[in-house]
Amino acid sequence: MACMSSGEELTLGYVAASDGRTIELLIDQGNRAARTLGLLPRAVYYEAAAEDRLLAAWRGGEPVGYALFRLSWGRVALTHLCVREDFRGRGVARRLVDEVSTRHHARLGLLAKCRDDYPDIALIWQALGFGARSKTRGRGRDRAWMTYWWRDHGHPHLYSALDEPATLPVAIDLNIMRDLSASFEAERSRRSRVLSSPELADRIELVVTRGLDRELQAQPEDLHAQLARQATRFPRRRGPEQAAAELFEVIRKAVTTQLPNPKLDQNDIGDIWQIAEAAAAGMTILLTWDDKLRQVIAPIVRQIEGIPELANLRIIDPDHLVIRLDEITHSSEYQPKAIEGGGYSVELAGADSEHELMSFLEESKGEKRGHLRDRLREIARSGHERLIVRTLVGEPVACFSRLHSGDLLRVSIFRVDARPVAETMARYLLWSLRRTARQAGAKAVEIDDPHLSEVVIRAASHESYQRIGDRWYSWIVEATGPGAEITAMANEAYRIAEVGPASLLAPHLPAVTAAQYERTWWPAKITDSDLPHFVVAIQERWSSDLLGVPAVLTPRPDELALARELVYYRSGRSSPLRAPGRILWCVSGGPSGPRRFVGTSLLDAIDTDTPDALYSRLSHYGVFRLRHVKEAAGDSDKVQALRVSNTEIFPTPVLWSSYLGLLDALPGPRGVLAPVKMPVATFEAIYKLGTSNRR
Repeated sequence: MACMSSGEELTLGYVAASDGRTIELLIDQGNRAARTLGLLPRAVYYEAAAEDRLLAAWRGGEPVGYALFRLSWGRVALTHLCVREDFRGRGVARRLVDEVSTRHHARLGLLAKCRDDYPDIALIWQALGFGARSKTRGRGRDRAWMTYWWRDHGHPHLYSALDEPATLPVAIDLNIMRDLSASFEAERSRRSRVLSSPELADRIELVVTRGLDRELQAQPEDLHAQLARQATRFPRRRGPEQAAAELFEVIRKAVTTQLPNPKLDQNDIGDIWQIAEAAAAGMTILLTWDDKLRQVIAPIVRQIEGIPELANLRIIDPDHLVIRLDEITHSSEYQPKAIEGGGYSVELAGADSEHELMSFLEESKGEKRGHLRDRLREIARSGHERLIVRTLVGEPVACFSRLHSGDLLRVSIFRVDARPVAETMARYLLWSLRRTARQAGAKAVEIDDPHLSEVVIRAASHESYQRIGDRWYSWIVEATGPGAEITAMANEAYRIAEVGPASLLAPHLPAVTAAQYERTWWPAKITDSDLPHFVVAIQERWSSDLLGVPAVLTPRPDELALARELVYYRSGRSSPLRAPGRILWCVSGGPSGPRRFVGTSLLDAIDTDTPDALYSRLSHYGVFRLRHVKEAAGDSDKVQALRVSNTEIFPTPVLWSSYLGLLDALPGPRGVLAPVKMPVATFEAIYKLGTSNRR
């Protein structure tokens, strides 16, 4: 046990990862309360203990309660708050909640989500210092009403701090579906019951692909209709049929080549189709209990090179899902998808483009063809630009409109095609709208499309857009300075949407809170917060693909050009870097010019591990090959992955000679071969130089 603090009969502290006895006792307590709390996999408890996220209350050496939580988006999300039955009513839960608040007071507050149909639940949460903030339908089988309960830490915060977290689509096979369709008491449902727990219901959307349809076709006739009805309960994700067929052939050849017995039975064929259909649909997770699929076929698939759809897919069982989600979504809850076609183009939609725009009809949202046609024509009449995004072969994949009107950039339609690249494309276009608004001098982006797809809604949440009524807003706060100045500028944008003023930002805002504000109020830079600043040197050959500068004649990989999160690898040796923070990118001198600062990013996280382990998890985010990652590690067996987002490239690079001139009056490092800290005043001067002629 570590970090102990004592009170009247109770001792509170984090459970050590090595304290298996205590962890097992807490697992037993949680399982006994699974009916109300939801069942968690054993691995979740051990993972939480290893990361100081499992706080226990002891009496006489025996654990009598615990709080298991997650840290994300500047807040603390309570997953389990559990007290042993014979100790309830003695203030144990209050002590646990108070202790979590104390230890994480720099976060905005504590968030809990709970069903409304538990007796006296409102009185319980209110007694613990929480207040109800919003209601939503649960994602469980009964779609029960649930309430978000919030305990504020007194820091100024944004509405988005309480938004429901974005979800990640997860494909399931037939056995998982049958488990979830069984009654709660049935033996079959127990192994997959974790998928209905509150911990996961907030973070995933269970979907089925054509792979499950293929499994249904192989079922006996008396079962087929029943199972087909059960499958209709789940949303469907479908990729191009031709892509799935091609992936099937690639996987089949790899499996038959490497298995001792190259003859595939019907189950093997079905498993390969499951993988191919999931990959073609852009899935990053396929859930199954099939041991052969997970332990024999999946490792072979992971060895297939050159196919990003397969490299991004993980085939796991439900017990390991929470850990995998944390690996994928810890800082950004999003993984970029591979983009086929080699590139995209944007063009104004002409007078004869209506038939193409009509292909983006959102029937699932109740939209009628006549309504969409009338809306498109009204948009054209009102002077909006209508734009179509195409693949290089001319296929439309997205469309949107925009109209600059004073301080506002209005967007009356925003659609993306339902394909694997949809969420990546949506996020990129939403980010592009913010940049367009900034260039036009607007203070906000307003999206008033009444039929936004769930993909776009998730992307808008990721991109820090805020929902106000039936519209989505993104604030453009063009200011670099202390929190008071930033707040004043933000309030100017808020008045456009008739939103009340924001709380005044005090000096020394915690880094995690400042990072959240800067994402929401981009391109604001809060200079009196605790967000640290660093300089990271990067060679031209890596900055060209990763950052897009310097530009080269060969096409930049689309998965990097559109991605909102990127990874840069460096030696695992110690450095001053810490997250969250801000990075200034300094490109080493080369054929395109001398050493210079080219842009800035938010540093979301720093992962340290072996080159093989990090590359396996994060290769789709970066430009390094495995051999390059090993080169970065040097003579160490560890390498660091810097996970960055909100990358902003300077319109005017700041030459090293100009920087040295700044050092006549400002402090700053004179060498940047390794990451170094940068004083905030000097960062501000560099940033202003780099963005001085943006418009």
